[in-house]
Amino acid sequence: MPELPEVETVVRVIRPLILEKVITDARFSVPRQLLPQTPQQVRRGIQKKRISKVERKGKFILVYLEEGLLLIHLRMTGRLYIKKSTMELGKHERACFTLDDGNSLIFNDPRTLGTISYHKQQDEIAALVKLGWDPLTDQTTVEELRESLRGRTTAIKKLLLDQTIWAGIGNIYASEILWMAGIHPEKQSNLLTKHQLTALIEAVPLVLKHALEKGGSTLRDFMSPDGKRGGYSKEFRVYDREGEPCLRCKKLIKRIVQAQRSTYFCPGCQKKR
Repeated sequence: MPELPEVETVVRVIRPLILEKVITDARFSVPRQLLPQTPQQVRRGIQKKRISKVERKGKFILVYLEEGLLLIHLRMTGRLYIKKSTMELGKHERACFTLDDGNSLIFNDPRTLGTISYHKQQDEIAALVKLGWDPLTDQTTVEELRESLRGRTTAIKKLLLDQTIWAGIGNIYASEILWMAGIHPEKQSNLLTKHQLTALIEAVPLVLKHALEKGGSTLRDFMSPDGKRGGYSKEFRVYDREGEPCLRCKKLIKRIVQAQRSTYFCPGCQKKR
């Protein structure tokens, strides 16, 4: 699933291409991706509306219109890109937003797990209201983080995936962040020391900003709207490096499974204590 660096990369590439353009029409081939709305409802809401702003919040892409906004979540295999409106839609191109400049914004999603919705007002969107700190823009303190983790006995790796804590972190970057902070992924969240909390607060934006500079990570499906593959996957410290030496202490990287997801860590410099 595209995480914060990948989604932010998508937003930064498409923003100048669609800003101030008018959506003249829209087509959707998989109606369930718009539920509980219908394709007709979404089309009526966005048609003939000018795009005024394009932003990211967590893993969501927000396309602001003159009235309301279009909310897109890429999920596992979703992609956004621009193509000429005269071109026929491809096999996996599930949504097409025709623009007044002769181009179309295309939503490509082979597994059809992505979602699209139209909202008249942002404050009515429960999924956005529940999101936690944004690692690129929000500041937090040890005291605030400790309060958020109070009573949470969940392993810290699992809790990093909780979008109500930090919005945008996924499985890849959770492992990378914990390696950077020197914290064992199975460490009980409410037992993190002040030193560990400080290290975590520093590691979250550090890892995500560096990944963003590299255009995110490409493992299988992700490509930016201009067709480029993410370069951060070439710089993984622990993710997908089971059995390889740690770049910091040379111990061999281990892999465990948490909540049915792979977690990678170094047993030498991420001790469970």
